[in-house]
Amino acid sequence: MILQTLIVAFIVSYIGSIPPGTINVSVMQLAILNKRRAAVFFAFAASSVEFIYAGITVQFHIFLNNNQTISSYFQIITAIALIGLGLFNIFSKSTSASVKVDTRITGRHGFLRGIILGLLNPMTIPFWLAITTYLENDGWIDVDGYGFWMYLLGLSVGTFCLLLTVNASGRRFTKIADNPFLVHKVPGFLLLGLGVYFLGKLMM
Repeated sequence: MILQTLIVAFIVSYIGSIPPGTINVSVMQLAILNKRRAAVFFAFAASSVEFIYAGITVQFHIFLNNNQTISSYFQIITAIALIGLGLFNIFSKSTSASVKVDTRITGRHGFLRGIILGLLNPMTIPFWLAITTYLENDGWIDVDGYGFWMYLLGLSVGTFCLLLTVNASGRRFTKIADNPFLVHKVPGFLLLGLGVYFLGKLMM
């Protein structure tokens, strides 16, 4: 089960990091500028922050499981929030240009920029909280004992490997970043589906 937790966390994190955002678009831009070394340091730093945020998320998840009264209310709020985020993404008319950032950095500055942008991305906490709840409730993962560390490792390594993929693909990733359907619609439908699923389970 520990190995399964690691593998599931890696796959979910890798896929969940595909929709273009500030982090992976920054890596893409560094790759296009042939600053691939800085991009690797950037990716490592951002993934390290993801490890910390994931740890906070799982601890909060465990706290909620031990407090069923709070957990039931929070699950309803989470489901409604996911539905709202999903609808917002589906009907959004903005393009990937809104997430592009200035990446004029070199060498060691890549790591520092990765830390900063990683810390400025706290929306990963509610996202991973919802995903963690779903995966554990359906028996895909176990976050007790060593499973806790394997889950965090899988999430951070999955993010790091996706960013390395973006770094390797470079300019080709712009085809994804400039595709409104992949940027907004696909994540929107996924979030909407998760929200409806959670809400349906709570009402049963």
